[in-house]
Amino acid sequence: MTLLQAVLIGCVAALARLEGDWLGECKMREPIVTGFLVGLILGDLQTGLVVGAALQLMWMGATGIGPTAQLDIGTGGTIGAAVAIMTHTGSESAILFAVPVAVIMQFLDTLLLSSYSGLMLIADRKAEALDFKGVNRIHYLCGILTFLLYFSLTTLAMYFGNSTMEAIVKGIPDWANAGLHGVAALLPCLGFALLLNIIMEKKLIPYFVLGFIPAAFIGFDISMVGIAAIAISLAAIIYMVNSNTMKSVQAVPASSDNEWED
Repeated sequence: MTLLQAVLIGCVAALARLEGDWLGECKMREPIVTGFLVGLILGDLQTGLVVGAALQLMWMGATGIGPTAQLDIGTGGTIGAAVAIMTHTGSESAILFAVPVAVIMQFLDTLLLSSYSGLMLIADRKAEALDFKGVNRIHYLCGILTFLLYFSLTTLAMYFGNSTMEAIVKGIPDWANAGLHGVAALLPCLGFALLLNIIMEKKLIPYFVLGFIPAAFIGFDISMVGIAAIAISLAAIIYMVNSNTMKSVQAVPASSDNEWED
């Protein structure tokens, strides 16, 4: 990997971290996006997209709720895709590096945000003094420090750790590779399960089945099981619609006969 490629990948990881802070919810941190960018930088767009899609399926249900911290999927997906392309391997190598990196970088991010607590006290004093320019300067200072931290760590890891990563991947025994293949196949299922655990409601199940059946039978003749699942889903949707209509009718109060009488 050249120094320019390492620098560009470092920029991708840093920008993925700022997504949600400075860049808004532009989905820069999603693995499918970082995989595309890393593939573009390293000259293997197809592998970048394939690896990014695999990591996207794995992490599609990963979210931070309440005080729980979300995994740093931006940096993890960036480094995972880069390792898979550099070592000419598949999603199993990406997962081997992406998951630990996501956990470690989230821990470092927690430490970084904790270190900003002193700056927040200064920002509070400037806000009380109506020094809004001073508040903005602290805001930009925190963002620049965050960018530089993620940029430097990722760039150094990519440029100086290239040979180490290749040695780790090539040194994995066959039985471990077979296990990683199995994990790479199962983790997307876990991602779907995590996502459904968050958003799934009983009334959404028929719509989920209607979307799943065409995807499952693409390129194949639909079986009686698929036809039966579609019929049951349509029947459930019609039943729910009729039930809601009846509830709405019953909820309307009946008008009194003497409504217009004095």
